[in-house]
Amino acid sequence: MIVEMAGRPAEHLTTAIEEHIGILNKVDDIVVHSIKVSEPREVELPKDAPAGDAMFTTFAEADFETETFARLAETMFDFMPSSVEVIEPAKVSLDMGEATALLNNISGRMHRYDDIMKMASGKIHQYEAQLQAAQKILIERDEEIVKLKKKKVVKKKAPAKKKKVVKKKKVKK
Repeated sequence: MIVEMAGRPAEHLTTAIEEHIGILNKVDDIVVHSIKVSEPREVELPKDAPAGDAMFTTFAEADFETETFARLAETMFDFMPSSVEVIEPAKVSLDMGEATALLNNISGRMHRYDDIMKMASGKIHQYEAQLQAAQKILIERDEEIVKLKKKKVVKKKAPAKKKKVVKKKKVKK
């Protein structure tokens, strides 16, 4: 199977994929023949991407064997590979019990993923509503600030009232 990862920095990516794929060595009912991890390569980002945001990608190729097709299917769910190649046997047969267990496992995982997606979707809607409320408050405050600034400008520009000067007439004695 081939497992791919993307991220940054490159050193972290290498460590992360080695740890992830290395778990195969600890699984009792899987025999690992080899694991090869590629060097991270920089991903070409769009021209308008901010500088310093280099992304990297890497992959690991694992050659292993399992006793049953069901165990292979579980491994696929656990490691989420981008590609799998079954080398042997040329034909796979499942008895009804194995087929039922495998399908129930797939169904259960699909329901869990669906639940997670629904919760995430609900949170996204909740955050969008909060963001819209915050934007509305900021717009209202900006408008208030503009009005206050206009009032100050109007007050400063108002012409000063001239004081009336009363001239006293000199009276001759």
